[in-house]
Amino acid sequence: MNLSTRTKAIFALVAVGFLGGVAPFFMKVALKEFSSYQILFLRFAMATLTIIPLYISQVKTFSLKKMKYIIPSGLLFTSNVFFFVVGVQYTTTIVSQLFYLLAPVIVSLLSYFLFKEKVSARRIISMLICFGGSSLLILRSVEGGALIKSIGTFHGNIIILCAVISWALYAVYTKRVSKIIEPSFFLVSNFVIALAISIVSLILTKTSLIGTLILFSRSSLPVMGCLVALATVNSILFFFLYQWSIKHVSAFLAASTAYLSPLSTALLAIPFLGEQLSTTFIISAASIFIGSYLILSEKK
Repeated sequence: MNLSTRTKAIFALVAVGFLGGVAPFFMKVALKEFSSYQILFLRFAMATLTIIPLYISQVKTFSLKKMKYIIPSGLLFTSNVFFFVVGVQYTTTIVSQLFYLLAPVIVSLLSYFLFKEKVSARRIISMLICFGGSSLLILRSVEGGALIKSIGTFHGNIIILCAVISWALYAVYTKRVSKIIEPSFFLVSNFVIALAISIVSLILTKTSLIGTLILFSRSSLPVMGCLVALATVNSILFFFLYQWSIKHVSAFLAASTAYLSPLSTALLAIPFLGEQLSTTFIISAASIFIGSYLILSEKK
């Protein structure tokens, strides 16, 4: 059976959705022995070294014209990963993925304000439902206490929200320039920029690069495995599938992959991390899911 390129892209995005859901679990495990800055460095150091053969081939296609496109892409890419790995320390992995369901909403808003795309009444209602659910989650997280293991902390959720906004901006921007830049070039340039920023972060926080590498070599097997998985499965495979797919589908559809992530996250977070489901979480999740569904099911 021959599948169309668009169908293949949708299947790839489904895989992206599930892969995105396991990344927070890997990060939570890695955070037991490493700081967020060290995780960022190790993740993209390994990812960059792994794709060196691809990097060498991409150097031949490098030009100053491409530079002006890849720098904004790399900064948005790194902002998303950086905000996420910092924020997930202070909230639950399930909530962190739930917030990514807001990505299609934010993409719609960005498309309206930046490109004057029309927004239907149905989509406006959907956005209000989504924002209602997310607002409840954020406001209730101010109280903390017994709800921390369910909905996290206020500052953690705000940082995750910054990561989601960066991701939505990345989706909109890369979709606009995907006809000019190849997916493999985006992959390589994003990793190199993320690695460079992570090294600067280590220097600014006075964290030894050599010490970080030594610590990695002496880390426990589960933590080492999670870091390797973040570099290969959740960096190289995840972002290649995402970047290839976004070239063949809309930024809005690509952003909707977040719809699957909370499900795969919950399968790991509840039994292994002890995260809990509270009434507040269920109401917020239901609102965000319903709002997202109304947006995704809207007939174009």
